[in-house]
Amino acid sequence: MKFINYLTDQRWLIITYFMIMFFISSVIYLDPHFNVHVSSFQYIWLITFIIFLIYLFLQYLQKVSFYKKISSSGENLILPKVKTFEQKIILEIIKSQQARYESRLDKLTHEKKEWIEFMTSWVHEIKTPISVSKMIFETDGNVESLKEEMDKIEHFIEQALYYSRLNDFSKDYLIQEVNVERLVKEVIKVNSKQFIAKKISLKLSLEPLEVLSDKKGLLFIINQLLLNSLKYTPSNGEIQILLQDRKLFILDNGIGIAEEDLPRVFERGFTGKNGRQNHASTGMGLYLAKRTSEKLGHQIMISSKEGDYTEAVVYFPELNDDYYVK
Repeated sequence: MKFINYLTDQRWLIITYFMIMFFISSVIYLDPHFNVHVSSFQYIWLITFIIFLIYLFLQYLQKVSFYKKISSSGENLILPKVKTFEQKIILEIIKSQQARYESRLDKLTHEKKEWIEFMTSWVHEIKTPISVSKMIFETDGNVESLKEEMDKIEHFIEQALYYSRLNDFSKDYLIQEVNVERLVKEVIKVNSKQFIAKKISLKLSLEPLEVLSDKKGLLFIINQLLLNSLKYTPSNGEIQILLQDRKLFILDNGIGIAEEDLPRVFERGFTGKNGRQNHASTGMGLYLAKRTSEKLGHQIMISSKEGDYTEAVVYFPELNDDYYVK
């Protein structure tokens, strides 16, 4: 900061100084009881003006020194000792902004780390169906088997897309009235071959329900929950899907979830006991379903008993409901 800039900032103080000096001089000059020579007036003006200039210059040096210490601290901000209340306020503002910046930086660093970890896992997982598809193509294998591998690749790609969309909800989602009953039937149709291949029976009980949601997002959630049931339900098992009282239930009689794993099923990358036994598990499906449901204002809950059953519930709160997620 240049001295001329500092004087510009102090213009009202300078104007006030001259007004006070002019007033005092006028009173002394006009009062008949005071007999002061003109040269004395000039001397008073000169001395007070020099003192005032010294004050301004010292204040300028103090401010310049303070600002230089702040600006030269670099990334590792070392704040100087405060000498005035004004400096204290400035430092408090700087500390507040620094804390916000560090918090934002930590969040971005964490998100970047999560993305790298996810992509590393995702690349390893998608290589398997690609390799199998290539082998089927080169050996003129079954077209249905090739289509099954293509579906797996499509599902992995869909997971990556939804992961990338988590932090840009407002840009990528279209909230509208969605027919949940029709959506469930669509998901069942998409996965019908897996029901047939594993000879899993399906019990269906649906009632009409329309909710405010994003159709693609809700389709992804329901599909992910059903895929989990299909994956962990053995051949000749049974899956029940019920839609009632603004709740969607997906219940299977599969291998269930270990009690110690149940509280962590929605954690990013958590595979648990079943996932470690099933090498095709990435631990991202339920995490993405949970995060997407939160963005859409829905809720997912899972209960299970190892070796007996697993039940996933999607709850669609109304706007005035206490459970409504904003």
